[in-house]
Amino acid sequence: MTMVAKLAPEARQLLSRMPARPPRRAGSVEEARAGLRAAADAVFGPIEPLARVIDLQVKGRVVIPVRLYHPEPGAVLPAVVYAHGGGWVMGDLETHDRLCRALASASGCAVIAVDYRRAPEHPFPAAWQDVQDVLRDAAANPVAFGIDPARIALAGDSAGGQLAAATALWARDAGIAVRHVILLMPDVDNHPEQWASHDEFDERYGLYPDDQVWYYEQYFGLSWRSGEGAGVSPLRADLAGLAPTTIVLAECDPVHDEGAAFAQRLREALVPVEVLDYPGMFHPFILFRGLEATRRAEREVTDALRRHLVD
Repeated sequence: MTMVAKLAPEARQLLSRMPARPPRRAGSVEEARAGLRAAADAVFGPIEPLARVIDLQVKGRVVIPVRLYHPEPGAVLPAVVYAHGGGWVMGDLETHDRLCRALASASGCAVIAVDYRRAPEHPFPAAWQDVQDVLRDAAANPVAFGIDPARIALAGDSAGGQLAAATALWARDAGIAVRHVILLMPDVDNHPEQWASHDEFDERYGLYPDDQVWYYEQYFGLSWRSGEGAGVSPLRADLAGLAPTTIVLAECDPVHDEGAAFAQRLREALVPVEVLDYPGMFHPFILFRGLEATRRAEREVTDALRRHLVD
């Protein structure tokens, strides 16, 4: 893979070691899922020990598997409901296990990771409904998780960032209190062609431009560009009244510009927002725990969680 100058040296070195892969459209859904699981095992980094990690189920519109990361068993802790990335197609509790452990350990918050239904078997709005139902259950049944229902955050990366943003909008309208929102390289708009970063950062930076289109097709269907509403494009929704938000961006990321635009729309809606923009990083650098930029991002994100939920 030919690297380009905008990548940070550590990102360039990491991506040069990654085996080449075809565009998502050239393979099957199962091959895409297996590839992300293999990457998690091979290059995402060590698994951090944590006092309590347990798999549970939430009864929503369907039975939803979740994984609870609780760093202090017996204590009542703030909580983060986490939606993993993977284009609504890939990703699961295992691919994001390392990140969820790190967030729980460093922040002192319990993390509830949602194993939501994935596309194309379960198209929109299945994943969004599952994250809604887990948030609702966490707020209504906090004893089951060992959490404080008055101190709950929503978080997610990539497509999971889209789900977290959309669920924050739903929670606002449903009267469910969310204290903070963490969006890691979020994909928050169904018009990628409008953003310069979508065209600038291609497979040389780790992600084929058409991959994002393929993900949208799997989850939202072939007419995805015509979809409307908060569940499709949080960027184009009314953002007034959302919880304070922290947004992590990567400079060399196709979704960089829409994430930056989302931050600006939050400011215009008078929502407190902090943007952490990592120069030379790629999508989704936050999963690669061997990178110094990732370790710094983990520190800054967990600092934000502590400020909004713990201190």
